[in-house]
Formats: sequence, structure tokens, C-alpha cells
Amino acid sequence: MTAPCDEWPPDWHARLDAPLPLAYGAPDWRSRIRAAWTAALPSPDPVTELRDNVLHFASGKCAAGIVLTPDRVSGCAVLMFHDHGGRFDQGWRKMIDDPQGFYSGSPAHRLVAAGHPVFCFDTLGWGSRQMAGDQQALACAAIGLGTSLAGLVAGEDRDIASWIATRPEATLGVATWGFSFGGFRSWQALAVSDHVDRAVALSWMAERRTLLRANAPITAGQAAFWMVHPSLTGLADLPDLAAAGAPKPLFLRSGDADRHLPLQAVEPAYAYLRRIWGGELDAVIFPGGHLCPPDVQQQAITFLR
Repeated sequence: MTAPCDEWPPDWHARLDAPLPLAYGAPDWRSRIRAAWTAALPSPDPVTELRDNVLHFASGKCAAGIVLTPDRVSGCAVLMFHDHGGRFDQGWRKMIDDPQGFYSGSPAHRLVAAGHPVFCFDTLGWGSRQMAGDQQALACAAIGLGTSLAGLVAGEDRDIASWIATRPEATLGVATWGFSFGGFRSWQALAVSDHVDRAVALSWMAERRTLLRANAPITAGQAAFWMVHPSLTGLADLPDLAAAGAPKPLFLRSGDADRHLPLQAVEPAYAYLRRIWGGELDAVIFPGGHLCPPDVQQQAITFLR
């Protein structure tokens, strides 16, 4: 029996290190990324109503969640994205109950206390929308349907942002906010939606080509399926995709001991974005792991103000 090989074959390494045709510096790179990304997403599926804290879409799908409104609105509306965390029994409730201790309390209530209306809903696969099968099975089914888990989530987040922008709570604009998987979704929504004005993205920004090495966490699959757009990965790196949202304000934080996002992948991504953003970019490494501590949340609230 032949022993398994821990190293990728040479042609995989060549593909990994190949130039990216829509990276920063390519002709019209930003508009071409946006066009390619739009083509990769499902057609818009407008929200038709919110009834008993359940969003109803034109297609018939539903998403349970919560809308929290402060006594006096003094800040932008915030579309809050819940994390992954390996806990599928809860989606939006994670941002209230903090079952895994990522936030040291409720980040949703902290935002409301600062005057921000908060909207948060279960995304596909979580809470009220759990589905049979593991993440790999869901990812294969999505690809078989001509899309991806990442594409389905991004399209839905775009559609919810469009709906929030019509609400009276959003007279001061719409921001997105998220940690981990939610952080990925936050900068992603800034890039794909014309209705998102600014974003807080915590603990999910890095160079994909540095993350995509044999035995790195992202190559283990499962959770990574929610954050991989198959038609885009060969065109641009993660910072390039995020920069499709520039120059709108973006707040980034990542821990220096984050096991999912090692410094050697995060630091060059932040440096790259600082060079190309052309707008308000606040990107800092903080001491800590894959967590969202209260002081970082307060910095994010100050940024939104």
C-alpha cells in the first residue's frame, strides 16, 4: 500500500502561485471583479415582508431573526451576521446569548445601547434553517445546482441589505457587522451591495494564497465551503475581492494568535489593502486569538459613529 502524501503535487503549487487576472493593477480590475461577482450570485430575491420576526422572500423562503430598535436612533442601521462556530442549532441567537463566549456578552445589545437599530437573521444552514446533511453534502448540492454555499449566502445578504435600506430605521445608512464567518460576510456585503455604506469585519481577512497551503485550516473543507466562490478564486485574492467595496469605510480586526487566520496571512492582506483602498480603512492586529473581545467591539462602535 502506498502511503498518503502530505505535499500537494507540482501542478497544484503552480496553480496556487499563478498570477491572478483580476488582481489589483489589472485593467479595470475593480469593476471587472464586481461584474464577475454579480454573475456568480443568484438573481435578486426581494424581501416581501417581516412578520413575527420572520423574513419572507419572493421565492417563498423564510429566515427567522430579530429586529432591535433603540429608544432613540442615533446611528446607522446594522445588519449583523452571526458567526459559524460549529454550532448550527443557533444562528441569530448567538448574537444575543453568546453561547460559546466569543463576545463576552451580547454584541447586538451593545450596538443597540449605542443607538444603532440591529437586524439579524438565521442564514442558510443555521437555527431555523438547519438542513439535513453535513456541510460537504450541502456544498456539493449547491454546486450541482449551479451555485455555491458562499454564493447563496452572499446573494441573500445583499437582498436583506436592500430591504433594510428602505426601512425607517435606516435613515442614517446601513452598515454590516460580523465576526469570523460573519466578518467574511460583512466585507463581502460591502463589496456586492450598493446599499451597504460601511462595514465592520472581525477575524476574517487574509491572503487566500497564504491560507491555501497543505494542512492549513481552510484546506480541511467543511466550514470553508461557506467562504469559497468557485468561479472567483482563480481571478482574485480575498483582499482584491474586499477592495471591490472601496472606498466605502471598512473596519478590520484580527488577533495575533488566531489559529484560523495566522499572522503570515493576515498582515500582508492588511498591508495590501492599505495600499489600494483609497478610502477610510481601519485595519489593526490585536493581542488575542479567534475571539471578539468587548474592547474591539467598542472600537467598532466608535468607527460606525
